[in-house]
Order: sequence, then C-alpha cells, then structure tokens
Amino acid sequence: MISESAQDSKTPFRIKPRRMNFPFAKIEKKYFFDDNLLKSAYMAAMSSTFPGGEGEFIETVRLFRDQIEDKDLKAQIKGFIGQEGHHSYQHKQFNVALQKLGFDAVRLEKIFDQELAHTIKDLSAEERLAFTVCFEHQTAILAEEFLMNRDLLKGMDETFKSLMLWHSVEEIEHKSVAFDLYMQCVGDRALLKKMQRKAVLMFSLRVYKYMMYLMWWSRSFPSWRDIKGYTKFMFGKGGLMRKLRKPYKDFFRDDFHPWDNQNQDLIDQWKSENYQEEFDLSSKSQKKAAIA
Repeated sequence: MISESAQDSKTPFRIKPRRMNFPFAKIEKKYFFDDNLLKSAYMAAMSSTFPGGEGEFIETVRLFRDQIEDKDLKAQIKGFIGQEGHHSYQHKQFNVALQKLGFDAVRLEKIFDQELAHTIKDLSAEERLAFTVCFEHQTAILAEEFLMNRDLLKGMDETFKSLMLWHSVEEIEHKSVAFDLYMQCVGDRALLKKMQRKAVLMFSLRVYKYMMYLMWWSRSFPSWRDIKGYTKFMFGKGGLMRKLRKPYKDFFRDDFHPWDNQNQDLIDQWKSENYQEEFDLSSKSQKKAAIA
C-alpha cells in the first residue's frame, strides 16, 4: 500500500489535457536551437522518443488502472492518459517538421519503436510500470529545469520553446500519477531503484546514439563552436546535467514521493506568461479567431 507521506503528497490539482496547436511550419532552420548542430540534434533525438515512449507509458498505466478504487487517482489516471496522448501527437507533428528540414526524426521514431518493443518484450507488467515511473521522474526533473532556468533555452526557436514549456508544465502536473499507481498496485521500492539505474543509462546512451544517426544521415558534422556551445549547455556552470544530479538522487530515498518537491508555482508562472492563450486553440474565442 502507498505510504502515509505519499498519500498526503498526491497531485494537488486536477489534471486536464490542453489541446494545443503549434505553428511548426514556421520553424525554418534545421539547427533550430541556438544555430547549434549538437544542441538541436539533442532535442531532436529526445523528440523522436516521445511518441513511442508516451504510448508505452499509457499502455502500462492501463494495465493496472482497473485495480484502483480511489476515485481521485482514477481521475488523475484519465488526465495522465489524455496529456500523454497529446504530447505524443504534438511531437509527431514536430518530428515531421524536422524531417522536412533535414533532421529525420520520423525515421528515428521507427527505430525507437523497434528498440522499445525489444526492451519490454521480456518484462513483467510490474517491471514495465516501474520503468514508466522511472522515466516519468526523469522527464519531470528535466521539465522543472527547463521551466526554472530559462537561460538554458536561449536561442531556441520560439515555436519549439513553446512546445517544450507546455510539455514541461504537464509533466510536472502529472508527475506522481504513475508513482502513486505503482505504490498502490506493486509497492516494491527495490525494483524501482533497480529499474531507475537501468533507465537513466538506457536514456543517455540512446539519445547520444540517435544524435549520431541524425548527423550521419544529414551529413552534418559539428564545428568547434557547436562543441563548445553544447558542452556549456550540458555540463557548464548551471548546465543541464549538473542541475539534474540532486533530483535524480532523491528518487533513491526510501521515503521519496514526487510531490516532496512542491513546484506547482512553475505551472502558475507559465500560465501567467500567456503561452496558453497564444497557442491553445481549445477555447471558443481562440477557435473564432483562428477561423477569422
């Protein structure tokens, strides 16, 4: 059963998918992130894993949701599935746009789907759900860093930046859903820790391999400027990998829960910046404006 501290830390708000419409046709540069080959390839490689990865998260959650009686968690699972499904759809559209620009993220999607099928074919349902929990933690801590440290996003194409900030907000909103489901239905923290070690290694190696694919297929090779900019982005002072060490280690505490880190203020900040009003065409007023 879920621990008392985790029960008190459940998702503090309703999870609701936002139906977005990003103008991917406005992206004009293959090197859409700071005119840097490596930084752009890193983001493109990650995006190629999202459609299949989000689909796997949805499937593993569905394997267990009928075991849940908690009405609040059932509602959160429904919201989780809706959000993840739309993330998959939007990144598919972005990957098509990248393919047209010369980064074949669509081809990578197919490779990832094959590798994912091979990865999970011998896993139990419990191990698949544990993997989902682990990758949800990785995406949640990435999301927090993108939202907190906007300097990391300098030079990023505005459409892609808006995609990533929206995606990041929803990853934070539903960051405890798979965890709470796992703790109620499985509850084995030792398995979680084991799978997290595998997950972080798998994610890192796969993204770097996919970066190589993208560059090789497009016959693009990094300049010294590309290498310096990418190294600073990832490993420099305030760099992405440096910032992720502590929240990654937090996962291995015996009393860990995703909402130990109360960061919903980042969601409120994003809402106040009008990204939703600019790109979310779900409201009646925005639909009328789009038609006009």
